[in-house]
Amino acid sequence: MKKRILLSLLIVVLVVAATATGAVALFTDQETSAGNAFTAGTLDLALTDGAPLPFSVSGMAPGDVVYGGLQVSNSGNMELRYAMSTTADGTSILDEQLDLTIDIVTGAGVDTIWYTDDDVVGTADIYGPDGVLSSAAIGDPTTGAQAGDRTLATSASERLRFKVTLPSSTDNSYQGLNCTISFVFDAEQTANN
Repeated sequence: MKKRILLSLLIVVLVVAATATGAVALFTDQETSAGNAFTAGTLDLALTDGAPLPFSVSGMAPGDVVYGGLQVSNSGNMELRYAMSTTADGTSILDEQLDLTIDIVTGAGVDTIWYTDDDVVGTADIYGPDGVLSSAAIGDPTTGAQAGDRTLATSASERLRFKVTLPSSTDNSYQGLNCTISFVFDAEQTANN
């Protein structure tokens, strides 16, 4: 019986030794993929004022209409979406009386001057028609896709035409008033958002 146990142990030792010796004799190879570089994208919304924006209008009478424009461009290397809101003049009521319509224009029209009444309109009334100036908005600056948000591909741009009207129904209580407002543009990436 002792011989059998000894013989079994000897066989186990030989099998372990053969296995260990066989593991050392494997063929191997290794390759390296070097120079892997990563760069984060850029988000850059650019505004180019178009005459006469920013507006500097004086002496408006009821029924007067003025036009101005902005070119909104994606100068970054990622697709973006943007929204616009208005910072109202908290000391005046004139901005609550003025009407605003914003259109996307694609051509200068017959007069060959951008941001006038005869522009070629690509998308009408992205704000308005005749919405209140003090609460003008395009889309929603809340993160994520919202109704009305505008999307721009990399290197793309679009022209916004602003039409401001002092309604014909404006009464004497608005004589001599003035207001100053700001249009605020917020942009965010569309990828993974």
